[in-house]
Amino acid sequence: MIRSLRIVTGLVLFLFVATHLANLGFGLVSIEMMDRMRGPLMAPWSNILGELLLTASMLVHIVLGLQSLYRRGTLRMSKTDAVQFITALLIPPLLIPHVVGTIVAAKQFGILPSYASLSPYFWIYEPMEGLRQVLVLVVTWIHGCVGLFTWLRIQVWWDRIAPYCYPLAVAIPVVALLGFVQAGNDAINPPEPAAVEQVVQSDAPVSAPVTQEALDALFEIRDTIILIYLAMLALTLVARYFRLRKSRSILQISYAKGPAFEHDTGLSLLEIATVHGVPHANLCRGRGRCGTCRVKIVEADSELPTASDLEQKTLTRVHAGEDVRLACQLIPGKGSIKVERLLPPYIQPEDIKQYQQDIQTGPDTLQPETA
Repeated sequence: MIRSLRIVTGLVLFLFVATHLANLGFGLVSIEMMDRMRGPLMAPWSNILGELLLTASMLVHIVLGLQSLYRRGTLRMSKTDAVQFITALLIPPLLIPHVVGTIVAAKQFGILPSYASLSPYFWIYEPMEGLRQVLVLVVTWIHGCVGLFTWLRIQVWWDRIAPYCYPLAVAIPVVALLGFVQAGNDAINPPEPAAVEQVVQSDAPVSAPVTQEALDALFEIRDTIILIYLAMLALTLVARYFRLRKSRSILQISYAKGPAFEHDTGLSLLEIATVHGVPHANLCRGRGRCGTCRVKIVEADSELPTASDLEQKTLTRVHAGEDVRLACQLIPGKGSIKVERLLPPYIQPEDIKQYQQDIQTGPDTLQPETA
């Protein structure tokens, strides 16, 4: 259930960001065209159902992200995980001012910002706000692409769509940035200021005046939301600290053909392997989706928790035996455990596809490989 919620909410947010970036791309034509295309492009999110879906997706995705942080046994991670982790932490404080300045301003005070009004604001009056917009664009897109790639690369149909996805992943943000820059140039040196102003005023809904009282209220709302987010983040880190401290005891781990070592309990087998530099296949980066990190339990007098529904579904899908567990999901208790990796540590998605074709000959036909 949690895995499905993470994927669905992530896809909703990614689609919203993509449409927003596409809108910015029309700045290459003119600021007027950006405002003209804003209506049709944002139409799916401008009704009550779209707003509810977007708001729910954003809140659920943030909560699941904090839950993932709480459950992490170690903050030592791969470079890919580090990129997604850092961008995830940066998105809320970077995005909140934009949400408050557009959605909240429109809902609460009737202030309807347009690209015609925002472009001069970003490029002339508050250039630091313009820089924040660029950072939001880059950080959000990178986070979304990393998450989407992690999910897609283990799908059997990924090879067929990958040649189209890679160019789009680069082209969409580049065109958006170019459109944003061109809109800034037009705001600084408008070709026909009077004509543009007349067209925008005739097409755009009437906006309430921007008063100092409204600005002060918006700034207070912005700061309050950011403080709430920072408080939630701090509480998550504190709760994680006490969880790890409470569960700390010694676990002895050995791998078939080596290595062997000791570590504190509270971490998953994959996290412990990462800390000790033991390579492990994990194409889904520890999400419990791909099953490539599975290990055979050779011996164990450690306390092994029962497999969760997520782990059991993945094990069933890959036809794993009863003595097989997912290293990313298994959190052994105190004692000792000996395991054997069933797939090569550096296995690639194409190897998994071949394995799926050969699985009828018996489970785990690929030769194990240890480092």
